[in-house]
Amino acid sequence: MASAIVLGERGCGLTTFVGLLYTAQVRLGTESSDQFRFHADRESILQMEAVYGELGSGRFPATDVDWERNPLSFVFGFRRGHAALFAGGRGSGKHGFSAVRFQVGGMPAESVAELRDHDAVLDGATLRLLKSPIQIPIVDGAWLVPDRSSTAGLPLARYDQHLAATLDLLHKFLAADQDRSARQMFPVFVVTKFDRVRPETLRGLGAPASPPHEWAPDVRQTVGTRILSGYLPATGEFLSGAAHDGVRLAEPAWFFSGLKTEERGDEIRILRRRISPTSGWEPEYPFEEFRGLLTRLGEVSSRLPAESED
Repeated sequence: MASAIVLGERGCGLTTFVGLLYTAQVRLGTESSDQFRFHADRESILQMEAVYGELGSGRFPATDVDWERNPLSFVFGFRRGHAALFAGGRGSGKHGFSAVRFQVGGMPAESVAELRDHDAVLDGATLRLLKSPIQIPIVDGAWLVPDRSSTAGLPLARYDQHLAATLDLLHKFLAADQDRSARQMFPVFVVTKFDRVRPETLRGLGAPASPPHEWAPDVRQTVGTRILSGYLPATGEFLSGAAHDGVRLAEPAWFFSGLKTEERGDEIRILRRRISPTSGWEPEYPFEEFRGLLTRLGEVSSRLPAESED
């Protein structure tokens, strides 16, 4: 069973991100049910109903969900031969679905980093999560200020230190795994609130004016690399390190999430769009970015050895 661990601070847009990920799954499952399907257990569905409902009604989630205590479990399935997701997939039959389970546990970077300094007895589920080959750090786009020289005392600088220490800790768990073929790290960064990144910052990053899903792959990687060097130097230093104790480290992937909003009096509302005449509304968000994110997760899962599954 492939697993992904989501790392983010409270207030960074983590709950909204997970809600939009769910929204993207609903849309893909509705529009392309012959190619894509997903499944979640009843508990996970109940967790998401409130968030999904608020976003679809044009409201931000009222509170941040404690994803450490309420992890989600999804199964993604893609028909073999579509989206190039599960090459040589695990399904059976020429036209069957290949599926993999992702357990997404939101865990504040501070909480994970505390394990470096304190002995802890970890249950099996937590231990498997800490051995996740896929790491999804959430970067709050509102923290990307134009003047980088003033970032030292800002939340992003503290988050950078926690994130670097956390990735190092996860690396140590993977390095100690007896299954040598499973010792891989696939960092997938998600920049939330990208609509709030100031134009000066975007120019400094060399970001095109077009939407991120239209960026060429080399441009996307360049923007991501500049975010690491300019705003997350400790994390970037870890990811560029040469010695990783036999753990293979993939080049980070980058995705950018945001929402279109409008002010209504004292309230900020999310703009909505009708999916189809019969299937209701969804928030105005970069669906193609989330499609790309799901595609990346599928590509990664196809590389993972069978013995890493539960």
